[in-house]
Amino acid sequence: MRSKVFAVFVLTSFAWNLYLVLGVILGASYALDRAAGGQLEYFPTSIRVIYILNFALVFYQMVIFIRNLRGQIIKPKWILKVFVILGILGIIANAASRSPLERWNVIPAAIITLAFYMSYMKQK
Repeated sequence: MRSKVFAVFVLTSFAWNLYLVLGVILGASYALDRAAGGQLEYFPTSIRVIYILNFALVFYQMVIFIRNLRGQIIKPKWILKVFVILGILGIIANAASRSPLERWNVIPAAIITLAFYMSYMKQK
């Protein structure tokens, strides 16, 4: 039961991340204070391109997590370690933000990072 509840938290965190990243790509006003340092009045094209790549990465992470939930073996095994490292970097970046709304993104980043860390340790 506990793992199902945690999986819901992880999937909700992915949904939040995808929603936020999509907001940056589309230039939505709700994302201005919650992404890219919270200091911009609009998102320039260069930031949007970076966030398109970020969207692809988060979506790929979600696919890997769902495959892991279904009990499928994740290959290559090192990808989980890469996701943990990227997650830690994301936590640090969000925590260091000047925007109080962006600092809240530490919570879903930590949940996702913990999920990949647990998966990595289980497959190690």
